[in-house]
Amino acid sequence: MKKFTAFTLLALLLSFVDVAVPGEWAERITDVDYLFGESRKEILAEGFYTNGDISSDYLDVNPNVYATFTLYRGNSYAFVIGGANNLNDLRASFYGNNFVDNLFSAEVEKNNYRIFYVTPRYNGTYYLKIQSFGEADADGEFMYYYGFKQGE
Repeated sequence: MKKFTAFTLLALLLSFVDVAVPGEWAERITDVDYLFGESRKEILAEGFYTNGDISSDYLDVNPNVYATFTLYRGNSYAFVIGGANNLNDLRASFYGNNFVDNLFSAEVEKNNYRIFYVTPRYNGTYYLKIQSFGEADADGEFMYYYGFKQGE
């Protein structure tokens, strides 16, 4: 009788556990982690150093996300921007000189990443702008990070 009661109690407790549904939350996390891992291998193979600090977040409908970076003349930088499969395409733009000089501006497809290479002519503050074209499902997840190599 005790075994039956313990089994029934265990089954009852397990019924209250939130089990991940395939294709839901865990998959979205894996998508950004996967994009980071693949892109990191690519820039490391090209001689760029990255400390592995990834910035990722969720986008609301039509937001703009900004990040600032201090870049140094003579170094080369690889900026990686990616979007999970629950996000529509992104537009990534990179500016210098108080948003006057546009160093790159291009779309990044969902469930993919792009690498943008920058070799600044001047030391200074540079600005990354990431714009979403709207959410595909729920919270749209994106990521960005950068690598650098010193001038030779």
